[in-house]
Amino acid sequence: MDAEGFGELLQQAEQLAAETEGIAELPHVERNLQEIQQAGERLRSRTLTRTSQETADVKASVLLGSRGLDISHISQRLESLSAVTTFEPLEPVKDTDIQGFLKNEKDNALLSAIEESRRRTFALAEEYHRESMLVEWEQVKQRILHTLLASGEDTLDFTQENEPSYVSELPPPGRSSLDNAEMAYARQIYIYNEKIVNGHLQPNLVELCATVAELDDKNIADLWAMVKQMTDVLLVPASDALKIRTSMEVQMEFVRQALQYLEQSYKNYTLMTVFGNLHQAQLGGVPGTYQLVRSFLNIKLPVSVPGLQDGEVEGHPVWAIIYYCMRCGDLMAAMQVVNLAEHQLGDFKTWFHEYMHSKDKRLSPATENKVRLHYRRALRNNTDPYKRAVYCIIGRCDIADNH
Repeated sequence: MDAEGFGELLQQAEQLAAETEGIAELPHVERNLQEIQQAGERLRSRTLTRTSQETADVKASVLLGSRGLDISHISQRLESLSAVTTFEPLEPVKDTDIQGFLKNEKDNALLSAIEESRRRTFALAEEYHRESMLVEWEQVKQRILHTLLASGEDTLDFTQENEPSYVSELPPPGRSSLDNAEMAYARQIYIYNEKIVNGHLQPNLVELCATVAELDDKNIADLWAMVKQMTDVLLVPASDALKIRTSMEVQMEFVRQALQYLEQSYKNYTLMTVFGNLHQAQLGGVPGTYQLVRSFLNIKLPVSVPGLQDGEVEGHPVWAIIYYCMRCGDLMAAMQVVNLAEHQLGDFKTWFHEYMHSKDKRLSPATENKVRLHYRRALRNNTDPYKRAVYCIIGRCDIADNH
């Protein structure tokens, strides 16, 4: 049978050789001796490898068969073993396992929610603990303060105590660490609270202001002057005090009182500046805000400033005089300047006259729109700061700008 097989191979080889020689287009392959040797070595190694593998299989079958083992069955079992899943999770999720993927996502979401809730709970507990500690400390401080203060005082005493000596590093035993001003303030607060708790009549602010006026302390006098000005508001008795205090009428009244206080304060500052520099101010003429502002400008604007517009009135920029008269709260003095320079100011005189005689110093919507339109077109980038400021005041333009 082997002879027949080799005969068929020989016949097929001769047939292929004849077919190859019959094709003229294909070139003949010619090999040298070295190439023939290399090809033979490759064929020999393949034959030996296949033969040695078969010989090894035969020897293994004989060896294991003598011990009663079936090599074919063992080979199948060994091939079925796999180490791929050795280090994988107990429940691996395949790429196409939608149920397993959703389960893992659900578990991860639950764990994340639990961890976030735990973190927020601990943070909230820390915040509550801190606030509780602060409240307790505040209560302890109040008890200590009440213990240190004298509870038998019923009169308001503003006399300062003698300051302790600082020669010794250690403070006097049994004394508070508060200074004299803090002790006086704490004592009055304690007395005020005690009177309210016990139902006694509260201290009268008018009498307190009169008492303070006798002290030679400008800061305290200015403070109580501001308090007196801001509390000079007519309050209508009503069942709902909070509603009355937050109403628009009461709030506007507070705004008017604050504006009057600021205007009077600036006028006082102007007076102090002028009387502190009488030689440079050259105060004279009819007493009033107009002459005061002129003298004030002799100090603040001794020389002409570039960029100012619309001329001057008695040697000073017209818009600067108008601005400072309005700053001092004297609109009549500002109107006097407007009348002196009305030919240079255009429609401003009409607008200012309406502003001066309007309620709450507010122009009508139509006039206010005209002023704002004129401001946006011609004055927003104007070089005269006083002119821009005056237009912003009467037209309420660029209220967010500090000018």
